[in-house]
Amino acid sequence: MDWLMRLNDAPTDAALIAAWDDWLQASEAHAEAWARICRTWAALGDMPTAAPEPALPVIGAVPNRSTSVQGWRFWRRGLGFAAATLMAAAVVAVLVAPALQIRLEADFRTGAGETQLVTLSDGSKVTLAPETALAEDFDSGARHVRLISGEAFFEVERDTARPFVVAAPDASVRVLGTALSVRDTGHGTRVELAHGAIALTPETPVDGTELTLEPGDVVNVERADGKTERSQVDPADIALWRTGKLAVTDQPLGDVVALIQRQHSGWVVMPESDIAALRVTGLYDLSDPDKALMALVAPFGLQVRKASPYLRIISSR
Repeated sequence: MDWLMRLNDAPTDAALIAAWDDWLQASEAHAEAWARICRTWAALGDMPTAAPEPALPVIGAVPNRSTSVQGWRFWRRGLGFAAATLMAAAVVAVLVAPALQIRLEADFRTGAGETQLVTLSDGSKVTLAPETALAEDFDSGARHVRLISGEAFFEVERDTARPFVVAAPDASVRVLGTALSVRDTGHGTRVELAHGAIALTPETPVDGTELTLEPGDVVNVERADGKTERSQVDPADIALWRTGKLAVTDQPLGDVVALIQRQHSGWVVMPESDIAALRVTGLYDLSDPDKALMALVAPFGLQVRKASPYLRIISSR
């Protein structure tokens, strides 16, 4: 993972690419480690699973399972430094393309560990959580915003003539005057209402065309099938991340790890897929993401291993 991060930070550094190439060819263990990193990255959803086949295989393309590591090493040696440079640039392009698209679409965005308070032209306020991107479209006279990624807390000015509409990946929310949180969970959209009233419409409605929420209501819309799940939370706990805390009630461990991940400068991975489904309830301090992770997993007998400055691994062993 260190190599991945370093190549991402300096994709045109010839000395770095040469060092990476030497490291990859030095042993079969290194080639196998790189393949594992690529598989982990793909599992996280940041590497397209159906990307067009490049003219030359990129670094991120894991060798076919039937291909021996020795063959992989021989192929790598034959490419030479110029090809290695091209491949390093190619994999970095694959990794940063989604982020570049977000930069182009977003009017407001935040990085890891960063929040931002935005006042829109109608006086409504939006607090962006870490790693969030938001687009605004008030040009047509309507009040439309789009949550591209991450999470945002909206405090909407009342205007009966112009309802405020939040478009999320899996649902749209129509608001008059209220406060609510909208989050892209990675596998769906989560909406939590702090006060007021809203109407939520899933992008793929299967349980009716519109849902009405009251304070404390939570609706999760699944991306795969459009199904909705309702629950309740204390309205005071909604978007508590604005104060440096994280309050969760009966949420999947994987979703909570993703929230803490946004505060972290590195990656947090869980190789054991069943761990992510564990249910979590608790209050966590986000000022130290590593301590928050340890407090989160300790009740389950799990551990957080610091594999590198850029990588934390949560596992049962």
